[in-house]
Parts: sequence; C-alpha cells; structure tokens
Amino acid sequence: MKLFMVRLGTLLAASSLAALQQGCAPAPAQQAPVNAAAASPDVVRTAAALKAATPFQNSNGLMPPPGSYSGPFFSLSHDWPTRPIPPLVNAPWQAAIGNGRITVRNAPAYAAALRAAVARNARALIMDRTWNAGAAGWYNEPWVGSQREAIRGTYPAGDFTPAIFPNTGLRAEFTTNVLTYYDARAAQTLRQVWGATAMTPNLTRGSTQFAEGSIIVKAALFTSANPAMPTNWWDAMAGAQVWQLFIPVGPQGGQDTPPQVWPGYVAQFDIIVKDSQSSPETGWVFMTLVYDNRVRGDAWDRMIPLGVQWGNDPQANRAGMPLRENWINPRAPLYSTQTLGFGGRLSGPNDGARNDIAVGGSPTRNGTVMRNAPDSSCMSCHSTAQWDRAAHVQGPFLLPSYPNSFPSTPTSPPFLPCADTNGRPNADGALICSPAPGSAAWMVWFQNRPGTGAMIPGASTVATDFDLVLSFKSLPLWWAAVGPQASRLPMLTRVPGTAAPRHNLYNGAPLPRR
Repeated sequence: MKLFMVRLGTLLAASSLAALQQGCAPAPAQQAPVNAAAASPDVVRTAAALKAATPFQNSNGLMPPPGSYSGPFFSLSHDWPTRPIPPLVNAPWQAAIGNGRITVRNAPAYAAALRAAVARNARALIMDRTWNAGAAGWYNEPWVGSQREAIRGTYPAGDFTPAIFPNTGLRAEFTTNVLTYYDARAAQTLRQVWGATAMTPNLTRGSTQFAEGSIIVKAALFTSANPAMPTNWWDAMAGAQVWQLFIPVGPQGGQDTPPQVWPGYVAQFDIIVKDSQSSPETGWVFMTLVYDNRVRGDAWDRMIPLGVQWGNDPQANRAGMPLRENWINPRAPLYSTQTLGFGGRLSGPNDGARNDIAVGGSPTRNGTVMRNAPDSSCMSCHSTAQWDRAAHVQGPFLLPSYPNSFPSTPTSPPFLPCADTNGRPNADGALICSPAPGSAAWMVWFQNRPGTGAMIPGASTVATDFDLVLSFKSLPLWWAAVGPQASRLPMLTRVPGTAAPRHNLYNGAPLPRR
C-alpha cells in the first residue's frame, strides 16, 4: 500500500504539467474480477436481481398495495427515432446571444431562451400527470428499470442532512430521486448506441456523440427521510409541486425498509444542450433550475435558473478566482447556493458536489479531513463520461480521487477510501482519498475537452459525450445483466430487499457514518 501511494505521488508530480495540458488522469489500478456469488447474502441477492433485469422494464417490479395509490404508472419511452433529424441551427438560445459565444455577460439571456424552449413539455412533465413522453417526443435510457420506482420511474440519487443547508428552515434529512428524458434529436444517439434490442451496444467514437441541438432534461425530487414528516419539512419547498413515489422512507445507508407511497417535491430541473457554436471548447451548455417559492405563478414558473456552465474554468484553481465559464444567478434562493461546487462552479442541491474528503494521508501519516468540501461541478463530473469496452467499466471516478489499490470485493468503490477518523487510506473508509484542492492532480477533473475526448484515453476507451447516464448507469447495468457471473457489480445500485448502499447513488461518494 505504501509503495503504491509513493509511486502514485511520483506519477502525479511528474505528469502534472502533461495532465493539465492534455486533460488526462493517471490510469486506475487494475483489480481482479470478483465472484459476487461468494459474497454476503445481500450481494448475492443484488447480483441475482441485476442478472434478471431486462433492457426495457418499466420499474423494479414492486407495486403499491391496493388502496394506497390510484393513478397511472410509469411507462418507459424507448421507441427512439429511426430517421435522422438534422442538426439544429440558429436555435432560439443561440439567437438570444447573437449567434456568438456564450459569456458571463450574456448567459442570463441564453438561460431564459433555453428555459423557454422546453417550457411547454417541462411544465406538462412536472404538473400534468397525463403527460405522455413518447407522444411528446421525449425518451428514456434503457437498462435502468431495476432501479426505478413504479409510479414515476424515478431512481434514487442523493442523501442530505440539515447541516448542509443552514438557515433555510430544513427540519429533516432528505433523499433525492431523479428522472431523465432525451428529446428526439438526443434520442437518436440512444438508437445509434443501443439499436432496437439494447442487448449489444455499438460503442464507437461516432455512435456516442450527440447531434447539435440535442437536449436532455432531468427532474430531481426531494423526499423526507423522516417517516413522521411526509410534507412541510422544509420552508424552502413551500408550494412546490408534489409527486407521489413508491420508495423506501429513510436515509440511504441505513436499514432498508419496504417501499411505500411517499410524496416528493419537484425541486430541481436540469437542462443540457449540445451547442458547439456557443460553447466550442466542450460542445455543451449546462443549466440548472431550482424551485423558488418567492416567485409568483405555478410550479414551473417558480423554477428559476441557479446558473449556467459551459466549461470547467481550468485557470481557476482556488476559491475566489474569477470564473469565465460559469454564471450563477445572484437572485437564486439561498438553499440552492449552499451546494455550489469547487470555486463556486455550478452545482445544484441534488448534485453532490460537496463531499467529505481526506488530503495528504498515507498508511503512516494522518491526512487532513475536510467536511462538505466543494470538489466537483456539473461539467467536471460529466466530463468523466467514458466507457472501457475491454474492462467494461466507467474508468475515472466522477470526483477528484486516487484509484483504489485495496483488494477487490463485490462492493469496492473505484476510488481509494480513507478513514474518517484520521484521513489515512482504509479499505472500509467513509472518505474519498483526494488530491489537494487546486493541485495539478485535482485540476485534472477541471479541464476542458470535447465530448469525443476521454479523460483517460485508451485503445479500448470511448468517450460518451458528457452522458453519464450512459457510462455510469445504463452500461454498467447492461453488463451486470449480460456479463459473466464474476463481473463486478455496478456501484450505484439499490435492489429492493437488500441493505441500502453506503454511497450516494448519484455520484458514488461515500455517505457519512451514522
């Protein structure tokens, strides 16, 4: 272990300039495959459930008992377009900034136009329970059904405590669930990758790229983890749209409980658009909307921009430095600004851009433990999106970290864990062993690269054009179903009837000890 840390430190020091210039990180340590069937009963049950999954299943199969719910259920929209849709030119959001490049100055106009472009369907998705995604030209990704609840088709994401949102009237720990849709132009890429059956993905440099003008949206639901407080547990959510979900109630990482019909607030709505004209360095613009109860109107009217991001601001390696590729709305509600990422980069309350990390530790030296440290952002996280076609893994971890060098287990994280007591590497640690904030090794996660460029290049690696749902959800779940029995389990899974994982299901970061 000590030898590994010394060699990795030497590698990062020697390659820091190259890493900054090329945007690549040290390759993760190769770990031997594991046999899930020889592991704990929970792991065996998880492996069996994932092996039995099918690409187009609607949900995890658990349905509300009679009398507890009377509305419609989620139906996967997977009739992806078969005919090419031309790339979009002179889009309203491009016209709003004079068909030039997006800047901090014109980002508010861009945000308003992009929000308006999706408003009709976004309002219907949020507020109209009869909205039909397929008929409206919006589609879902395959292979995630084993993680979806039955009513809305959402899957689990984050877990947050009141300490993260001080002075906002938050009175309960809460969990989050998300639901993603691709517009017709974006869904062409789903068709290119998955074909008609979604059994043998076509993963090439070209097939994984999105056409200009492609839009992907994601709704995030916030649900109380306190069984005694189903609603009215956060002043910031007063008046928010409520969805009914069929989910376990309680914090992730605790004892698993049977699901029940439970209300959740529509609190965050992300919109990303492929726009190489406005954002030539990355090819994408990310926008996060958050619920603001101070705004007049309906639930959609109250979803206002938290901010926009179109690059990783690689020049800004410490807090307080000006950001040139991020705009944060000065009128955003307080709670939404308390989870901004590294150096104030864009990240919403659901996104998990603040985590507990340890810096500078070794087997013989205590590290510095940093709680709730801003270590990510929307684009830095998504820029890790890639798939190794030989190893069948995502590759780089989503957050700044070192590769895990401990012996593999079915549930080993890809990052090196550190103990929350002393910050030293520990196989059962609840912290991420992280490079120092702002260091060359840290800034590898904050480089600009196009969607064709993998963070860790390799002969068998293909970049997935910032689409983490593909590389971090769909592909791992596909391989769990079709791969050999000894395949490693996807990290971000929660199978009903098994103990909940101790990782944030949205970004893979370890949850605090209880």
